[in-house]
Amino acid sequence: MPGNDDYYPGPPGSVLYDARISAGKTVLETAEALNLLNSYVEALENNDYSRFNSPLFARGYIKSYARYLGLDETPLLKDCDRICRREEDSKGQKPTRPQGIAKAPGNPPLISALIVSLLVWCIAVWVYGGKPEPELVVSVLAERFEPLTEIDITPSLGEVLLATGIDSPTLDKQAESSSATAEAAEVEFELLEPVWIELRDVQNSVVMSGVQDKGEKLRFDIQGPVTISMAYWPAVISQYNGQKIELKNLVNSNAVRVKVGEL
Repeated sequence: MPGNDDYYPGPPGSVLYDARISAGKTVLETAEALNLLNSYVEALENNDYSRFNSPLFARGYIKSYARYLGLDETPLLKDCDRICRREEDSKGQKPTRPQGIAKAPGNPPLISALIVSLLVWCIAVWVYGGKPEPELVVSVLAERFEPLTEIDITPSLGEVLLATGIDSPTLDKQAESSSATAEAAEVEFELLEPVWIELRDVQNSVVMSGVQDKGEKLRFDIQGPVTISMAYWPAVISQYNGQKIELKNLVNSNAVRVKVGEL
């Protein structure tokens, strides 16, 4: 048997393996004798100490294995310590990043969210053409209806011709109204209470007139700008081409006559 200061040829695992083969022992027999798992015996013979929780466990197993085979454990334990130190030194050395290569900054989730937002904005601009929504113009007309039963309904063109002739100022007023630039208009009313409503198109033709019942929802596709008369406008939700007609800050009475169109 070698002395305490001698070294066996080869690493501890090779020495243990050769000794086991020379003794005619199998891995299973050795594992049962040492009360170890077969994989632990194989790890010791392969110098693979990563299978154990710490080098102390590896040293203890090597010591038991050497005594089981009648070997001097001192040189084997020294070689075991040398291998463990080498592995710890290699783990402690952190790889250095090559100079001139900078880590890409940024937060990946945030960058992804920004990209998605940009795509949504581009799609919206492409779909809607980037055109601003037309401005809705509401003009309160000078005529006020007091009482409502005395609303002055403009006579038809035929009535004007029969009554006053071609030179009638009323006819001139109608002709001036008819010459206004027409635009496609979608007019909607939602009645919260029974309300008298009159709707006229760009040519001053009556499209709808009369008392509308509570809960009704009316929709008209006509030529605008339009003239709307209402006996009690707070009880009516009105829209022109999808835009709400706001009258709260324009009029002081509940009866109103307005002209509505877009710029």
